[in-house]
Parts: sequence; C-alpha cells; structure tokens
Amino acid sequence: MPLNPIAYFSLEFGIDDSLPIFAGGLGILAGDMLLEASQQQKPFIGIGLFYHQAYLQQFITESGEQVEGRYKIEVDQSHLQPVTNQAGKPIIILVPLGKRIIRVRAWKKLVGQTPLYLLDTQVKGNSIDDYNICNQLYTGNKEHRFKQEVVTGVGGVKLLEVLKISPAYFHLNEAHCALAIIQAVIQTRETNSRLSFPEALEQTKKKSLLTNHTVITDGYNTISKDLAAVYLKPYAQALKITIDDLLRLGKTKDPRVFSLNQLVLSCSVRINAVSQLHSRIAKGIWPEFSFIPITNGIFLPRWLGKPMAKVWPLTQNNPCSKEKLWQAHLQQKRIMLKMVKQRTGIQMQEKILTVTWARRLTDYKRPGAILKDIGHLELILNNPDRPVQLLMAGKAHPNDQRGKRFIKDLNRFCRETKYRQRFQFIPNYNIAVAQALTGGSDIWLNTPQRGLEACGTSGMKACLNGVLQMTTKDGWTNSVEWAKLGWTLDSDRVSEDIYRFLEGGAAKMYYQRSQLGLPIDWIDYMIRSSALIRKNYSTAQMLYQYEKELYL
Repeated sequence: MPLNPIAYFSLEFGIDDSLPIFAGGLGILAGDMLLEASQQQKPFIGIGLFYHQAYLQQFITESGEQVEGRYKIEVDQSHLQPVTNQAGKPIIILVPLGKRIIRVRAWKKLVGQTPLYLLDTQVKGNSIDDYNICNQLYTGNKEHRFKQEVVTGVGGVKLLEVLKISPAYFHLNEAHCALAIIQAVIQTRETNSRLSFPEALEQTKKKSLLTNHTVITDGYNTISKDLAAVYLKPYAQALKITIDDLLRLGKTKDPRVFSLNQLVLSCSVRINAVSQLHSRIAKGIWPEFSFIPITNGIFLPRWLGKPMAKVWPLTQNNPCSKEKLWQAHLQQKRIMLKMVKQRTGIQMQEKILTVTWARRLTDYKRPGAILKDIGHLELILNNPDRPVQLLMAGKAHPNDQRGKRFIKDLNRFCRETKYRQRFQFIPNYNIAVAQALTGGSDIWLNTPQRGLEACGTSGMKACLNGVLQMTTKDGWTNSVEWAKLGWTLDSDRVSEDIYRFLEGGAAKMYYQRSQLGLPIDWIDYMIRSSALIRKNYSTAQMLYQYEKELYL
C-alpha cells in the first residue's frame, strides 16, 4: 500500500448484497468509486463503519405493509479480515466520547485491489451503549448518529496513523465524516507543537476535500450544541482551545445547534457538487463557498448487463447491429421478468412496454407521480393495442410513516385483479434487483422535484443498458438534451406528461415494428443512450475530473 493514498471516508459503502451496509445512492457511488480506483490501480483506500445488522431488509405483509427485517451480518460471509498488529492481535483504537473512551477495532475488505477499512465498536470492554454504536446504519436518534460520526471520522484518522498511512487527501463523502478534520488537526499539532490552532487548522484544510450531495438545509447533520459540547470536549482539550472555539466551526444561524455540514464546508480546501445544476443551487444556498461541478458517474462493468456487454463490449466504440442489440435487450428483459416472478409470483409479459420507477423512496423523488389518476393509468396499462406494464421498487425509512402508507397503498393497487398482471411492486430493493431492473426495463421513470435531486445515478445505469429515460430535468439529467434519447417531463405537470407520453409518442415508437419485428427508431434511441453514458457518465470520467480539479 502506498503511504500517501487518497483516504475516502463514507458512512456507507455499497459493495455487494452480502455486505448490506448501504442505504442508497450515496453508498453505491462509494462502492463504484472503490471499484474504479482498483481497476485503474490508483492509490486509494476507503474508511467506513461495519454495521452488524443489515440495513433495512424489506418484507411486505399480507396487508401490503412494509416490515423491516433484521439479520446479523456474518464476518466470514462478507470476506472481512481483522486488522492486526505484528503480533497478529487485533489493533484497538481508542476514541474519546465525552468523559469516556471507547475501544474500536477494524476490519479490512479488498474491493478488487482497493482496501476498505470498516471500524467496529463491538469490542470487549465497551459499555452496552458503546458496544452497539455500530449496530445499524441510519437508525436511532441524532445522538446515536453523532456517535457513529465520531467513530467514523476520529477513529478513521487514528487508524490511518497506526497503519503509518499519511493520506495525500482526506476525501469526505458527505458531511457525515466531518470529524475526521478535527482529529487530523490534533495530529497536525502533535507533530508540530509550535503551530497555533488556526495554523494547524489551515494546514489540515489543505488536505481536506468534500463531496456535497445535498441541498437540504433544515436540520441536516445537526445536533444540539449542548450535546456536541459534551462529546467533543476532549477534542477541544487536546487542541488546547475552549469548547466554544471548537463549536464555532459548526456555527449556524441557530445558536442552539452544531452543524457538521457547516464544519466541513468551512474546513475543506475544495468542495465538489455532483452535477452542474447542483453546483449552482448549492452556491445559492451557501454563497460564501465555491462548488466545483463534477457529475457523479457509474462503474460501467458493474452495471452493464452480460448479454449487452457480449454484443457491445465496453472496449468497442461502435455499436453492434440493431438486431443483436435488440436480442440482447430482450434477453436482459427475460432475466428481469424472471426476477419479478420469483419475488411477486406474477409472470409479466416480455412483449409489453415495461416502465420502471425504482430508487430510495422519499417525498421529493415523487414515487406517486404516475399514480395521480388511477383511472387514467388503468386505461394506459390495459390499452388493447399498446399496453403498458409498470414496475416499482424502493424502501421507506423505518421512521417514514408517510412512505410506509404509500407502500401499503401501492401494494393494494398491485393486488387488485385489474392491475395485477400490469403493475407490480418488487420488495427488498437491493443491488441484485437494481441490476435486473436497470438491465431489462424499456423505460426508466425519473420524477424528482426539480432542484432537489443533486445527481441521481440510477438512470445512468439504465441508460447504459439502452433503457430509455422519461425524466424531469434535475441533477445529471438537466445537462442532457433528451431529444432523440428519451422524453422530458415538466416538473410542474409531471403526472400529466407521463400519461401523455405513454398514450402517445413513447408507446407508438415502441410498438412500431419493421418487417423483421424490430422497433427501429426505438433501437436508435437505445444506441444513443448507451453511447452517452459510456462517453460522459462513468466513474472513470469522474475520477479523471477528481484528479484534475480536486486532487491537485
């Protein structure tokens, strides 16, 4: 391992379904990032937490309600190896947390050739509360989350020091990891005691980078100032400053709260937004900071279906014949429909135009947009000449009662006889389900409220496989001219536009066939769509821009 790699901190990593320590796009991006670094043999390591319980395994009851199942993640099945010292004993990191010190161990997993270190508080000697800090991702209250953020940031930097790794940069994937900066400042002052706190902070800032993924401001990554003071007091003492001086780094307009987001924004030398539109919106929210627009990408080998990769390899610029491309698409569609039957018991039809909405289930993504007028939707699904079938998938956070009610209503619709063969909800959305849906759908439906989706990469994965986009212009999709690629939805009349396209141009193009039974115009759209992602929206392109604009 090179001594000066990029240390990439993230609260979640989506590597594979055997290690479900991720909730959505943030974690999948982190996983893709490590895979790309491995493929390019870049000096890169990941730092995160090992959660002992899988994140939100979704089950649907007979009444259609979401139930969160939990199971313990087995270390052996996840191919994790303990991080040990020369004597072969586990390395123990000591992390101050208020008046007590917690014991943290680490696990290592190779993602390709890129090492991922996962910190773990289930260590003998910790209290029950501290033992369970790493019980599960995104559960508990703000205080519990803050403890996880202390372990990630502080523990991660301490682990690197023990391993004698001095990162070229601390690259923080969202503000969850902000406290890495505080520990790095402590180490800087320990190395050179003559430095004042401002001097050590400035020196550390030169090595600190942030990728911002959100434009949400209300209550985001905040904790009460009083509680933050309790937990962070030992770090102020180590820095030989007052706790008020330390908390001032996370100062907001509300004097009662401490903001990790504000801390990391003010203490990073460079910040990147994850799309062009996101950078402009973020600048409007935080005008005192600059946001470098580097659009997220996807790790192409992970998301291109095998049938499609066989006829149009990633190493080949020119596409294969239209007939071969269409046959590969149908093969991937059959794989998808087989998965649908396994999970729902319903056999849907290969010949029918299939529209999919699948992603993290939250209000601003507007999962209910296509359901606004159920009567109208029923006519579209059961059109005798140009029928449509709809697939939906996604998880509601355990505390999101509105999202859970939506899932219950959704499953009630799916079980009605008149919708059953045309409309299904796929339970327990995970990487395998995502690969099947992005590989085999005909249309990928993307409906976020404009200005709230920082990037959104699920559509990239579908587009790579020739799945056409029906999307509002937000995040990465705002930078694309969708004429002859897909269909643009007006964010203010999204439901009406979906119905209009599925009754008109989209359905007509799909069902219009040549003498050989090929939808020629549709395939042309597919070719242009896949070419767009291959050229502009890969993690290879993203990492190239990181090296050019962040890792200076």
